[in-house]
Amino acid sequence: MTQAGSDANLAGVPALEVEAPRIHVQGTWWRVTRADSDPLIWTTEPADGRWQRGSVIRALYLGDSEATVWAEWYRHTSELGVPPAQRLPRAIWRIDVDLDDIADLTAEGILEGEGIARLDPTRRQWPKTQPIGEALWREGARGVLAPSAARTGGRVLVIFRTAETIAGVTAVPPARRFDDLPALPPGLRT
Repeated sequence: MTQAGSDANLAGVPALEVEAPRIHVQGTWWRVTRADSDPLIWTTEPADGRWQRGSVIRALYLGDSEATVWAEWYRHTSELGVPPAQRLPRAIWRIDVDLDDIADLTAEGILEGEGIARLDPTRRQWPKTQPIGEALWREGARGVLAPSAARTGGRVLVIFRTAETIAGVTAVPPARRFDDLPALPPGLRT
């Protein structure tokens, strides 16, 4: 989607300016998927997330550790009201990332400055967080680094996507398959 396309979706919405430092993110991140799914899949229907609406900009969500992505998965599963075992099998992927222009929302005072004292592990807060991510995308950020709402001390990396492939992002096979539920991660918040 082009920026012009996103502007059409935001007609009448005042522009939000978010002050966040831009950083370089390099290293291994993690993602939980369906067992037989491409970890970087480009879906036919763009999905909404905490930091963006699919109708404005697509995004790929990653976690800083296996514990963080499992916490996010358990949080999402809880919100769906589905027993976790019914969402198996799953796979966990390592994702290599090397990206510039990531807006750092973990920096002290950034979220508080936007009226968010703490991230809640539910979708109810998304109407406050989505405009922040979308504003950063419109300002040229390639993604955001933010605290995990599902795991104390965890971080998520949200990479904005305008195309099927993402330069600087590579899935590292093989994925590890889970037919049984993993242990609840430490610091889980649902």
